[in-house]
Amino acid sequence: MAEAQPLNSERRSPVGLLGGMLVRPRRTLTYLNDHGRRSWWLPAVLAALFFVLPLAVGAPVRAEQARQAFLDSRQQIEEQVGQQMTDEQLQQTMAITASPLITLVFPALGGVVGMAIGWLVYAGGLYLAGLALGGRSTFAGMFRMVVWTWLPYAVRGLFRTLYTVASGEIVVNEGLAGFVEGPGVGPLVLKGLLGKVDLFLLWHLALLVTGVTVVTHLSGRKALLITLGLWLLMTALGLLPVVIGGVFAQQVGGF
Repeated sequence: MAEAQPLNSERRSPVGLLGGMLVRPRRTLTYLNDHGRRSWWLPAVLAALFFVLPLAVGAPVRAEQARQAFLDSRQQIEEQVGQQMTDEQLQQTMAITASPLITLVFPALGGVVGMAIGWLVYAGGLYLAGLALGGRSTFAGMFRMVVWTWLPYAVRGLFRTLYTVASGEIVVNEGLAGFVEGPGVGPLVLKGLLGKVDLFLLWHLALLVTGVTVVTHLSGRKALLITLGLWLLMTALGLLPVVIGGVFAQQVGGF
């Protein structure tokens, strides 16, 4: 009598994999590690799609905000230049400021490319850290896992899209950033940090820890150490421009 094949060897549809990541992530990540070599395109497409979609539906709102911001600063700009702007110059400047290239194309391209680079960096960092702690994995397997664990951010993008369509507004203070107020470098950095913290981040980190244990065969404690350590490092590096910009603004404002 033939032996029954393990359940993880069964072929799974893309819809089944997406559902599995929601209800049985460890089991699904184990299957993907063993059989999902070419399946990473699915979460990659979803992540890119739901990064661009909120930008697309919110582009008219950002364009109107850009026009209003320019009008509010018009007098200051004219004082710095030393002459008043003609109506033609005003219309041309506002058209450029609120153009689709500024409000949609450049942010979308920059975000998608940055996300792909982030996948590579995360995969490389987790792969090297896993090897250093005695894990066994491949870079390709780690990369696939990292892309699949980005699904929470695709769900967040879907909610942002629905919010903008329903309210006609865009999300301004992301995460917990709305709890921080006040001038200075400290509040600016804290706001940048808390802006990254929300339920979708916690979901993503939980999936990432599970994925690291599956791919590297390390213990949950080591996987947690690797994941949180890399996230803190990447977050600190991402906040460096905020710190530098804040310090520069303070110095300029002091003169």
